[in-house]
Amino acid sequence: MKPYSSRWDTALERVVHWLPARFQQDRMPYLFGLVVVMVIALGLVAAVTPYTNGVPVPLAFALVLVVLVVAFSLGMPMSLAVQLGVACALMQVSYAAWVSGGIFSPRLAWCTAIPLVAFYALSRRAGLLWLLVVLALLCGLSYATWHGWLPPNPTVGLAQVKSSFASNTVSMLVTISVVFLYDSLYRKAFRARLDRRAQLEEKRQELLRAAALREQFIATVSHELRTPMNAILGFNTMLLGRANDQAQALKILNHTRQSAEHLMTVINDVLDYSQLQAGKIKVQFETFALHDTVNNAFGLFSPREQSMNLTYHLDIADDVPQWAHTDRHRLMQVLVNLLGNAIKFTHQGHVSLRVQKLAEGVKFSVQDTGIGIEDAQKKRIFERFAQAGGEIQARYGGNGLGLSITRRLVELMGGQIGFESTVGQGSTFWFTLPLDPRDPPQQQDCAPQKVPAMDSTGPLHFLVADDHPLNRLLAKKVLLNAWPDSLVVEAEDGAQALAALQKNRFDLVLMDMVMPLMDGIEATSALRNTLPAPVCDTPVMGLTANVNPQDLERFKAAGLNAVMLKPFEPAQLYAQIESLIRVDQDDKPKA
Repeated sequence: MKPYSSRWDTALERVVHWLPARFQQDRMPYLFGLVVVMVIALGLVAAVTPYTNGVPVPLAFALVLVVLVVAFSLGMPMSLAVQLGVACALMQVSYAAWVSGGIFSPRLAWCTAIPLVAFYALSRRAGLLWLLVVLALLCGLSYATWHGWLPPNPTVGLAQVKSSFASNTVSMLVTISVVFLYDSLYRKAFRARLDRRAQLEEKRQELLRAAALREQFIATVSHELRTPMNAILGFNTMLLGRANDQAQALKILNHTRQSAEHLMTVINDVLDYSQLQAGKIKVQFETFALHDTVNNAFGLFSPREQSMNLTYHLDIADDVPQWAHTDRHRLMQVLVNLLGNAIKFTHQGHVSLRVQKLAEGVKFSVQDTGIGIEDAQKKRIFERFAQAGGEIQARYGGNGLGLSITRRLVELMGGQIGFESTVGQGSTFWFTLPLDPRDPPQQQDCAPQKVPAMDSTGPLHFLVADDHPLNRLLAKKVLLNAWPDSLVVEAEDGAQALAALQKNRFDLVLMDMVMPLMDGIEATSALRNTLPAPVCDTPVMGLTANVNPQDLERFKAAGLNAVMLKPFEPAQLYAQIESLIRVDQDDKPKA
């Protein structure tokens, strides 16, 4: 059985369907119903009035209401129609009260409905204004009654019983009708708001699902791109170590590495976009050679500059610190973004990178003689997906993320960024970082023959678990370069790794995170919780291209001793392995 409110709404919808078109929207059906009630009430008052002139006045007012309804249906503004109707009602009430006892007249009961109708049909202000008018009328009638200005011998007595009863009853019904109609309108609006809220909640959930899918997609794409880059950069590093006496080969390998690092910057831009959306971009501070980093970023665009006939210049002031402490990769990323933009938008002239020491740190400036930026676009140049104009994207390409990410990275490193630009003359983008001189870090000697020998009773045994054959080959080559006598066993997934651990003893496991059948997180957890001692205590280093913070935390919680991201530097891998194996050997009981 339908609830009462639903049956009422259904009946009301059927009635509204037959109303004139202008009365079928918003509150107009309720206003039309109020007019009908008023016309019926005026007819009832005219039927029971004891006054000789009491019949034509209410009927005339009823006729005025009908005319106003027709006029509104034909296009009269609602505010004008309501104001005329309320004014006529006040005139009718005033006249009826004047001839039937003044302030004592029961006709004044209609005064309650007049401001209420204005409030409901028009606005709060209109209701208050008509309330003031009604109060003024009551004051005037009171004054006139007090001074005896009313018509002589008004009919006050038994003859007015029916009329008074009709006036009080009908005015009360009209008043309560307004309240009920308004309440019905409120309930309808409230239900509409609830439906709208439900729709918005459903849309919010849909957006959350889309955001989660986007995060998963970007993380997957990032992992799939970083995995082959691990092999490219890893083998490049190995070749660099063997080409010291071949200048041409060394030059080519250096260009290859710089290009690969630039590609890594682009890959990280894709990932950074996702992290920027979630507010999860982080920086990792380290001490590094500042001049070398600047030169590397600048050198990435040398081949492109030579083919474009541009003057490409780098100026590093003598007082700029040789060593600095900040996020080297993020600094490289910022410089590459700014230099790439400068070259992309400069057809002729020059592009220059200037680095200078300031009291508050180091200032980096990228100046070009390119197309410049219009004044109207300057305020949004650092916004996501914003470029200087739609034609810029169509002509020069790009995704509009670079400058947005650049600004956020500079802020995270504690700096400030800005620019000056003139259309047709070029732009200068600058940023400052709070960099002070630092002492160079203790160097890690990465040559294979320099790696300290482990205090072991025999050759080291390594287990490499990775579903990518090139990554397994790279890890094997890196380990054998450092420890030529070691034994390296390979596994394609976590299940094979656990089977190998049950058969042989290993000094260290290099475990990938994302693998088929059984991933690295599940395999590491099973190693710690299901295998017997001392196998369950085997050191495990996570080696993964997955940079999602939540996944990395789950990986660490499964029982990792350490984790390293792909692409990795062999020097860092050597140092971390040495540390883990030494700790493991120190923990073993002496014979």
